[in-house]
Amino acid sequence: MRPKPSCRLLAASAAALALALAASSLISAARAAEPVQLITREEAGLPAPDTTGMAVRNLTRGPGIDTQGTLGTGVAGKPLRLAVKFLPSNGVPVDPDSVRVIYRRQPALDVTMRVKAFITPQGIEAPAVLVPPGRHIIEIQATDKEGRVGRSQMTLTVAPAP
Repeated sequence: MRPKPSCRLLAASAAALALALAASSLISAARAAEPVQLITREEAGLPAPDTTGMAVRNLTRGPGIDTQGTLGTGVAGKPLRLAVKFLPSNGVPVDPDSVRVIYRRQPALDVTMRVKAFITPQGIEAPAVLVPPGRHIIEIQATDKEGRVGRSQMTLTVAPAP
């Protein structure tokens, strides 16, 4: 007795789904193993921002942003871990598409696309980012599902290679 066409279609769909999941996990593993260039040497050479007007307080009731998971110091050529947690306000989750990662230079540079694959509603978990030597101010902005904005800054200090 031959299986019905709908059963064959279901079996083919299940096989395709399994293949897609396997490929996705391989891509994720490869992505996690390969460092991401967060800031280039050319971008680091841009003028430093004017720090007199740089407020880091979150004046709205938007989500909190905890950057304590990121070790803020490193050595050139060795990847840093970029770990940021979003702290929902009143249980309202962050919209991952709203997150912006800004490198504070003149002019400010949006480097979000470089870590976009690591952004979730819970935060940013990029296991290996490369940053050239120097002091770099990174601003994280996130908007929750109710449109409230939260922002925070962190400083990455990278020493020249020995």
